[in-house]
Amino acid sequence: MLSIKIPKPIRVDRLTQIMRINRVNVYVHWSVFLIAAIMLSNAFRQPLVTLVGLVCYLSVLFVHECGHMIAAHRKGCEVESIKMYPIFAITAFQTPWSRFDHCVIAWGGVVAQAVIAIPVVAWIAVFGYTPFEPVNAALAILGPFSLGIAAFNLWPAVPLDGAIAWGLIPESIKRLRTRRDRNASGWKSRK
Repeated sequence: MLSIKIPKPIRVDRLTQIMRINRVNVYVHWSVFLIAAIMLSNAFRQPLVTLVGLVCYLSVLFVHECGHMIAAHRKGCEVESIKMYPIFAITAFQTPWSRFDHCVIAWGGVVAQAVIAIPVVAWIAVFGYTPFEPVNAALAILGPFSLGIAAFNLWPAVPLDGAIAWGLIPESIKRLRTRRDRNASGWKSRK
């Protein structure tokens, strides 16, 4: 069950709490508000396109972090917070019990992005863009841009998710071997 609460009043601070989703505080850094204000103040010709683009961009970050949050909750980890900055975000969660679980949580953000981006990309491939620029901005950011960011995030380098996520392959192989060895030795596992 999804629960969202908006704090009243919202107090602007270095990290401003904008909501609480499933008992997890979501914060936005002050620089996000500053950049948004600068973008909107300079968007004389197409303010709606700028606003839609900004909201969609922040949505890509938020969806990614919610994917980590959902995966962490499913693996039994307490999630402390989601903090959003201009070009990245961080989900702070309790360290999982196993490397396998940590890898699954790392994949959670990419999977969440893909769940939204793949249908949008398919829509664009089948129907193309619309005559409405704000809609096109949303399609471009939530589709191809989001998939590109997800792919980049899987690069196996710290601090990107790929530094942890790709560990899922050797961990899965290790789990399969352990299960096979247990079954070969006559040890019965509970299902």
